[in-house]
Amino acid sequence: MKRRREYFRKGDILIYLILIITFSTLGYGITQFKAADAANAEIYVNNSLKYVYPLQNEEKDMFVPTDIGGVNIKIKDKKIRVITSNSPLKLNVKQGWIGQPGEVIIGVPDKLIIKIVGKKSEGSDEVDFIIK
Repeated sequence: MKRRREYFRKGDILIYLILIITFSTLGYGITQFKAADAANAEIYVNNSLKYVYPLQNEEKDMFVPTDIGGVNIKIKDKKIRVITSNSPLKLNVKQGWIGQPGEVIIGVPDKLIIKIVGKKSEGSDEVDFIIK
């Protein structure tokens, strides 16, 4: 007597249905997060905050002195980038434009960090969560 192959059992369909509902709910929840608007660019030299510039639509060029000479920075269309640098590989120039909160440009020989920070919403604290 030949045994009939079963591809799905009754319990399998229930498990697949639960998984589909769970992942659909998680996927929908992730898409509902709203990214913060970029507000300022913080410029750190030698690990200390030196400048804070508001990101603006108007074009603005500036010079930031560093240990190996300095960098030229451009702000335009609420984005920022390094135009020129005295570092040998010019990696901070190659990183291009940044404009979203949390994005950074790092120049190692220059000891330079440019970080985009977002607007603080009312009632928000500095700490998001604490892990113990």
